[in-house]
Amino acid sequence: MANFTRRMKLRFHTHSTAVLLLLAIFAVACGSSSHNPESSLVDVGGHRLNIRCSGEGSPAVILGSGLASSNHDWWPVEERVSEFTLVCSYDRAGLGESEATDGVPTAQTASDRLHSLLAGAGIGGPVVLVGHSYGGLVAQLYAFQHPENAVALVLVDSLEQNNLVRTGEILGEQAMAAFLRATQANPEGVDVMASIDQVKSAGGLGDLPLTVITAVVPDLPPFIDRSIRDQLARSWLESQQDLVRLSTAGVHVIAEESGHCVQCDQPKLVADSILRDVARARHR
Repeated sequence: MANFTRRMKLRFHTHSTAVLLLLAIFAVACGSSSHNPESSLVDVGGHRLNIRCSGEGSPAVILGSGLASSNHDWWPVEERVSEFTLVCSYDRAGLGESEATDGVPTAQTASDRLHSLLAGAGIGGPVVLVGHSYGGLVAQLYAFQHPENAVALVLVDSLEQNNLVRTGEILGEQAMAAFLRATQANPEGVDVMASIDQVKSAGGLGDLPLTVITAVVPDLPPFIDRSIRDQLARSWLESQQDLVRLSTAGVHVIAEESGHCVQCDQPKLVADSILRDVARARHR
């Protein structure tokens, strides 16, 4: 009976660790704003996506949220950026005010729909793509596939293609298997593994202006062993440095006072980083 109890505790601990790590890496909504700016629904081929824009100028800044998050998280950033240029945030299918659609979403389907959304909203380019967490995969893929539109890329504590491999090496086989199951069962229904493969095959960014913003306060559950926590934090930092190397013009910004939702914790830092890339794009 004692052995059975220990096995059950281990299974519970492994599953809990995997789920909490999933929340830490892919972060659901960080918060919401009481502000309710005007937004619109744009047809992207069979369903409509919500987009909210403010300000004016070029290039336009396009803000993409993390897994299962709406665009409400971006409003503090939008307020500052809109003083200098056009800025738009949007909801992927089934999130926020956007209509749901059939099929299993991936980074590729999200990128394709974003392209249709921008065209339908009359935003042809140039654009600065900004992506948080999973939204970083979508932003990367869009920048890879639409270099004629993308003039800069900002990744906010974004998932990196090889981070899951590093995580598996740290957690071990059993915990990693539970983590992958939890990843694929995410609330948005995204096929995360397929999305990672899509970005892996896309290539590099050349000399595209790129800013990678990394949080230094890990959103990890306290019951995880300290040595494991430290390894996971180092692994995340290494992955973020790999993102910087995607472009020869990559810049790394450390968010000293943030958890995973940097735009919630340090919106001014995120906005200022975006505006630096807007300036870089204007002077290319």
